[in-house]
Amino acid sequence: MKEKITAFFGKIKEFYTSEETKKKAFIITGGVAAAIVIAIVLIVVLSGGKSGEPDTKVVDAAPTVTEEPTPEPTSEPTATPEPTSEPTPTEPEVTPDVPTPTPDPAEIHLANGEKQSYITGQWVKEEIANLRPYCMMFNNIAVANPQSGIGCADILYEILVEGNITRCMGVFENLTDESSCKDRMGSVRSARHYYASIASEYDAIFIHYGETTYATKKIAALKLDHLEGTYGEGNIIFYRDKNIKAPHNAFATLEGIHKAIEQKKFRTDHKEDFVPQHFDFAYPEVGLTSIDEIEQVNNAETASADNAGGDIADGENAGTDNAEASSNEKETVNITPQEISTAAVVKLPFSSYAQPYLTYDEETKLYTRYQYGGVHIDYNTNEPLRFNNIIIQIVQESNRDKNGYQDIEGYGDRDGHHNPETGKGYYICEGKCIEITWAKNEAAYTMYYYTLDGEKLKLRPGKTFIALFPHYRADKIEIE
Repeated sequence: MKEKITAFFGKIKEFYTSEETKKKAFIITGGVAAAIVIAIVLIVVLSGGKSGEPDTKVVDAAPTVTEEPTPEPTSEPTATPEPTSEPTPTEPEVTPDVPTPTPDPAEIHLANGEKQSYITGQWVKEEIANLRPYCMMFNNIAVANPQSGIGCADILYEILVEGNITRCMGVFENLTDESSCKDRMGSVRSARHYYASIASEYDAIFIHYGETTYATKKIAALKLDHLEGTYGEGNIIFYRDKNIKAPHNAFATLEGIHKAIEQKKFRTDHKEDFVPQHFDFAYPEVGLTSIDEIEQVNNAETASADNAGGDIADGENAGTDNAEASSNEKETVNITPQEISTAAVVKLPFSSYAQPYLTYDEETKLYTRYQYGGVHIDYNTNEPLRFNNIIIQIVQESNRDKNGYQDIEGYGDRDGHHNPETGKGYYICEGKCIEITWAKNEAAYTMYYYTLDGEKLKLRPGKTFIALFPHYRADKIEIE
């Protein structure tokens, strides 16, 4: 190795000392030296340009970079006040001062193809409201209780007949295959002429099993569509329950009623000129009955009287308050003050035999009916008969003949129609009672109930019990 190194340096020496290569060696050496010098100079120059004034230039340059962009973002937000100024016109929202009008419930239901039923006051489809109702006679003696299907009646009438007993008639608006009474309704008994007269008020189809001669004349005079058990259609409508003794065992089926109506080609919709009558109804759940309206007037009268007699320092203010109370009274309802009494129990002693009564339940706001020592139930459902409304109609009642058949002024059959008749009575609802009047015009097929000032009676929607009570026992009615 040493020999190789010595040989290497020997060749270099020879290269610089040889006459042939000496000149070339100095040229090469000079070029290399010049290149090194140039390289050093470049390194110094280049490194000096980047770091010549490192602190001053970086510090001075930083503010210039940050100062110029900052005005640009700060100048843009000047446009932001423009959107904030636009909502200012809508900020004063005047909605609190201008309340949104409450839609009329009637308009909503009418738009949905519904009408308020003139039998129950509930909103029903128009085609249901236009149907003719059924009026069916129910046996109501003790051995015939409990009756089947009587709980399906929307309106239930009770009237005295011969022998100190009563008979009931149910008014049915819309019986369907879902009704609990579709397979058993009864027991069905014979008609009386005043029941036929009531059925004509409703443009109803009258259903009964048998009839008195007075009823036969009345049905003919009124041209009343009826289905009767002893005629040809009787076998279609009725069947006998062999577990019950005749004549208390005749029961109707809904299928049989439909077949008989089709067979006799009876009209199933109301005639075009039919006008709902009897009474009006408050809007379901939100409307005012006649008792509610009278109560409002009575409260306004009391408030007005209290204001007038109170110790008010400013006489001018007292006059203003009284004027406002009087104005509110007129705007609330257009009826006069009338006495309202409480009605928790209603007793109706038609005779020594028939003494039904009804009791009020504050929780359900309904009256439950009792007779013959217990609650009056429907055999099909085992449910008590309950009513929203009770009407007691005092009538001039008397024996028609030696058999004890009854006659009622305004409902008679002499000469086809009786003269118009009026009378008094009571309307009971939700634990309260008022006096009312009624007007019957059989020739016009009309019957109306009124408050004492002549306003048409307004009921709570739901079921109604109506008792035509004999005038000679009116003093025995107990409303507690």
